[in-house]
Amino acid sequence: MSDTASLETPQHRPEGAHNPWAFVPALYFMQALPVTLVQEVAAIVYKDLGVENVSITRWTSLIALPWTIKLLLGPMVDLNFTKRGWTLTMQALLTGIMALVAFAVGLPNAFEITLGLLLVTAIFSAMCDIATDGFYLLALPKDRQAAFVGVQSTCYRLGRLFAVGMLVYLAGRLRVDGVGISASWTLVLACGTLAYALGRILVGYTLPRPEEDRPRDLPSGENRRNLVRTALVVALAFLAYFALSAVVRMAAHGLWYGFDGSAEGRLKGWMLGPDAFRNEAIQLLICSGLAVGCLVQVRQRLIGSEMGHAFSTYFRQPGIMAILALILFYRFGEAMVTKMAPLFLKDSPAAGGLGLPNDQLGLINGVAGVVGIVIGGLLGGVFVSKRGLRRAFWPMVLTMHTPNLLYLWASLARPSVGPLYGVAFLEQFGYGFGFAGYMVYLMQVAQRSGYKAAHYAIGTGLGAGCILTAGIASGIVQSNFGYPWFFAIAILATIPGTLTLLFLPIDPEGH
Repeated sequence: MSDTASLETPQHRPEGAHNPWAFVPALYFMQALPVTLVQEVAAIVYKDLGVENVSITRWTSLIALPWTIKLLLGPMVDLNFTKRGWTLTMQALLTGIMALVAFAVGLPNAFEITLGLLLVTAIFSAMCDIATDGFYLLALPKDRQAAFVGVQSTCYRLGRLFAVGMLVYLAGRLRVDGVGISASWTLVLACGTLAYALGRILVGYTLPRPEEDRPRDLPSGENRRNLVRTALVVALAFLAYFALSAVVRMAAHGLWYGFDGSAEGRLKGWMLGPDAFRNEAIQLLICSGLAVGCLVQVRQRLIGSEMGHAFSTYFRQPGIMAILALILFYRFGEAMVTKMAPLFLKDSPAAGGLGLPNDQLGLINGVAGVVGIVIGGLLGGVFVSKRGLRRAFWPMVLTMHTPNLLYLWASLARPSVGPLYGVAFLEQFGYGFGFAGYMVYLMQVAQRSGYKAAHYAIGTGLGAGCILTAGIASGIVQSNFGYPWFFAIAILATIPGTLTLLFLPIDPEGH
């Protein structure tokens, strides 16, 4: 009997390798914690510390950039070492950095210090996400991937709601008991770190060792060259981002000047002073020049390499324009609402918000939100598995986006706390149900080639770019137009992504 055959016998099969319930729930619950800490909980912390909405949405979106560049890091993770090893190593590093974030909240200049630490958290988390998702694709056969996508997304959202529900509620209760803002958040974030550390121990014992999870057989020195290529590609991404950011801000200033021109008008948030405009122009020139030089190096080093092949095969597949349109626009409106909703619920009535304290906000998310996501996520996974993606996608996308109308209603009607539980339940149910279809499609696209982890990272990285852009846009729109107009614009932003379903190539089997 061959070595391969002996590995497939029951006595040699790793425990849990064919039982996703042994590792999927903990793996994806944990995946959500650092993401939610950076992208959502940090916004609530900074709101309590007195930071303005525009600064909160801008900086918490910018430090989420590592999830966007997952598409650039994916080939390195896919080609080097094992997905299991990557996952466990990154989880250990995340435990340490999250503990530092908890400590830093109580320091002077906490905003600047924690932003830097959260950026490092985002980098480690992005690497861990790539490995986790690649491991999921290797450990489960394709039919079970679709069947378990509801469990996967539900556990992820439960992890998110643990952070924005239970932890935020705990912070609110500590404030009621007289604990100071910084001290209460230090204790709460320490509790979150402890939960993550316990999860790391559990995953370390339950994560199987699939035979397919092995590094590729690369020529001598290729690992080092891959690291250099990845560094250059990441540098190119950052330079291109800051060059594009300068173009957008200067163009917005031009629109303000052409259509408004008043320091008190509707578009005042787009205005740049003389010094700020000059700085943006300098940033554009420097970043553009460096990006061109970096692009030349990237082209020279990627051509003919396996890393280059991993990138090119993704962007040369049939129907790539429709695929990219779905990834970039499917979640845009929802991402705007997700970024702004907790700020709307916490903001003072004078500023157009509902003025909820943290304990009520935590209960709404932690009770109604948890029930909604559990039911919606599980039903979404079953629905797409039974009906197939081709027949399921339209009902799922409509269910996902329709609850955004409730936030528009809340911003106009200004209801009491009771109805907000219904808003949270329906929003989380719709998201859990509709997001399952999106995830199944990204998995489907990733498995059309031999680079599953790399291609899945490219898809999810591009999706993270959509979330980053939507997050920055949300602060600008809300600060200029107020909450009702913001939610109306966010609802309109869901239309382009929905229409991409008319052109999307879906594999014949449907999942």
